[in-house]
Amino acid sequence: MTDLVKRSFLKKQKNFPKIMRDAEFVVSDTMPHGTGDTKRFAERVTRNQYASTRPEGSVSAMAQVQYGWEKDATAYTVSLEISITKRMRDAGKNQEMLDQITDLSEVCPNRMELDLSHRFTFAWSTSYTTLDGVSMDVTTGDGKALIATDHQLTGSATTYSTQITGNVQFSKGGLEIAEKSFVENSFNNLGEKVPVKADTIMTTDDPNTVHQVQELIQSTADVVSSNAGTHNVYRSAYKHVINPRVATTSTGGVDATKAKYWFLIASSASDLYF
Repeated sequence: MTDLVKRSFLKKQKNFPKIMRDAEFVVSDTMPHGTGDTKRFAERVTRNQYASTRPEGSVSAMAQVQYGWEKDATAYTVSLEISITKRMRDAGKNQEMLDQITDLSEVCPNRMELDLSHRFTFAWSTSYTTLDGVSMDVTTGDGKALIATDHQLTGSATTYSTQITGNVQFSKGGLEIAEKSFVENSFNNLGEKVPVKADTIMTTDDPNTVHQVQELIQSTADVVSSNAGTHNVYRSAYKHVINPRVATTSTGGVDATKAKYWFLIASSASDLYF
């Protein structure tokens, strides 16, 4: 019985689809044994991008060096247990018991996926209440919600927005608004513009939204049509991640009000740590 449980458990783990944990914008990290249950993450130190003019005979101007935001992450444990009763054993319900045990192997990976997904589900909030009734802090380093119009820099009065203007539903026009936001809202902590290119579109599993994304990034023209040879500028430009757990309540139920949520993400600039 023990050997069967072990082999079934490993097989179940391998078959589980890890959408968020396998996404390129989620950065996996570890807390080594014996090092506590918290870890501090800090932005890289910023310095000037541009050199200053040095008059003849003068010394070079000293570069500005600026620390960024810091955020402490705290590890927590998730678990679940079931009961195998004497009556189940006496009644010969071996397959039913085995099904319950192997199904149990999915609950921890499911919870990890749910909590990671809820970073986006509640991206407009600074906290939310989990399915266990615990208040979860989901602020960024500056104390703002992940999606806010007034994010702050540590070395400049400049603010920036991570919200797509108008919170528009996905469309070609909406994607261009989001792309423009990357151009106009990407700074280092000294307020200097930096180039950041998005590479991922994440959506819920809303069929209409999924189809619109796929039609946009995969569309081609018939070779004999009037648009023959037309180059699709979005083809191969973005990866499409479909996350069925974004449009959910804190307990994992359906939340239809979030069905149209979509996000434009730059994996190379992501600080979403797991």
